[in-house]
Parts: sequence; C-alpha cells; structure tokens
Amino acid sequence: MANSAPPPPPATPSPASKLVRIIAVVILALIVLVGLAVLITWLAVKPKQLVLRIENASARDFSLKNDHLNATFSFLIKAHNPNGRISVYYGPAEVSAAYDGQTIAFNTLAPFRQPRRNVTRLAATLVARDVALPRDVSTDLAVQKKSGNIGLVVRIRARIRFKVGIFKLKHRTLRVSCSPVKVRMPVFKNFETTTCDLDW
Repeated sequence: MANSAPPPPPATPSPASKLVRIIAVVILALIVLVGLAVLITWLAVKPKQLVLRIENASARDFSLKNDHLNATFSFLIKAHNPNGRISVYYGPAEVSAAYDGQTIAFNTLAPFRQPRRNVTRLAATLVARDVALPRDVSTDLAVQKKSGNIGLVVRIRARIRFKVGIFKLKHRTLRVSCSPVKVRMPVFKNFETTTCDLDW
C-alpha cells in the first residue's frame, strides 16, 4: 500500500491582512474610548434644559383697515442658561408672531453668546406692514384688540452650539414656541409671563 501524501502546512496570514486586522481593532477601540469619554463628560456636566420666557409684550401703531394689518409688536425675551459648565452660542434668531395660524410679523435677532449660569434679555421688535388677513381672522382680531388683549403665538428658531470647557459640540437647531402670549394694548396694564416650549 502506497504511503499517503502529508497534509499541506496551514496557510500563514499575509502581513497585509495582519495590518488590516490591527487597524480595525485600533479604530474600534478608539470609537469605544471616545464614546465613553463623551458619556462620562455628559454625566459629569449634568446638563440642564435651557429656559426661555416672554416677560413682556406690547403693541403700538395698531391699525386694522380693510382686512389689512399694520402694527409694531415689542417682546422682551428672557433666555436662562442654568448650566454651571456649559455656555451657549446662539446664531441669528428668527422671531415670528402668529395669530390664528397666520404669521403677521417677523424679525431676526443678532447672534449672541450666553455664558454659564447666565440670564440674557432680548428685545425683539416685530413689524407688521400691510399684512392681508382673511375676513374672519380680521374680525376676530378686531374684537380682541378692543378688549385690550391679543393672544399671539411667538416662535423662535436659531442655530445653537454648546461649549463644554474647551470643547465645542456640533450645531443644532433650537425651535421655541411660546403660547399664548397676551399682547397688551394701552388699556391692558398687567402682563402674564409666558413660558416657552423648546425642541431641538
């Protein structure tokens, strides 16, 4: 009986395949370490929700004729950053006022930086110029104007960026809705602060 041939020696991994494996392990380890670092930093910082409120609102030069509105609305916006280790960078903030689902006035506020544990008050002036309104909306708005109390929805949209120590996190879009904002007319003296809802 003839002797059987010896089994072939096991294949030796090429240096290129070894290098690929090492690189893959290193990348995976870096991802895990970065994730842990972000988680630990986030837990150490204990971020708190930003707080925005409308502290005052008024209207002047209010004119509603032939279902066309002209008015100047003034809002005092209070932005509170309660975080002790996080500062906030706000890009240009788009502020709009809407009545019955229709935007009637709009303006853009300048960018600003909010330090840690800071309260910043922003004065926003929104002008409505010859804004056409549906007849039913115009009629309802006229009734509210006579009562001295117009209920508006104020919305704010801005790109923001958080800074933790020397690290700046990625930009995100902040959307704010404040409702109802009771705009006082000359016969309406007291104002109730409106707390806003935030989303990003």
